[in-house]
Amino acid sequence: MPKRSERVIDYSVFLNGTKYLGTATATLPEITYLVETIKGGGIAGEMEAPSPGQTGAMSLALTWRTMEAAAAELLAPVSHSLDLRASIQTFDTSSGEYKESSLKVTVRARPLGLSLGNLEPAATMETTNNFSVSYLKVDLDQASVLEIDKYNYIHKVHGKDYLNDTRANLAMN
Repeated sequence: MPKRSERVIDYSVFLNGTKYLGTATATLPEITYLVETIKGGGIAGEMEAPSPGQTGAMSLALTWRTMEAAAAELLAPVSHSLDLRASIQTFDTSSGEYKESSLKVTVRARPLGLSLGNLEPAATMETTNNFSVSYLKVDLDQASVLEIDKYNYIHKVHGKDYLNDTRANLAMN
């Protein structure tokens, strides 16, 4: 593939898909599978076995340069639907041209807290919202590459739903 990703050009945060909140540095969720150490007959020692589709707690942090009205709004104890939209700089090695790709990260998240940050002359405050994430979707160039919906037993990676059989076995389909 001649296209190489290089960096984020810029990004924005939206509430409910349309309300522009500004730009906050986002620490995106880390996805880890729940694991169990397996040992016994048929295994030479121990190994960690992940449970496909079952993930650990996911979190999101949004850090604002100063205290923003959006930071206070996102402290309301309800589930918030947030879109983080970015433009990714790429370089096409075959044409020698810079191009752009779109990145959209959608989360449904509940607030865990708000750090008001620091007051210091000529410095950013670093006001930070922290969230617990129950839904995550990642789109690259309008194509879904990841979708995790904990409440609806969905765990899609490049379109394949690794919890489809689980939903069927639990009569949830």
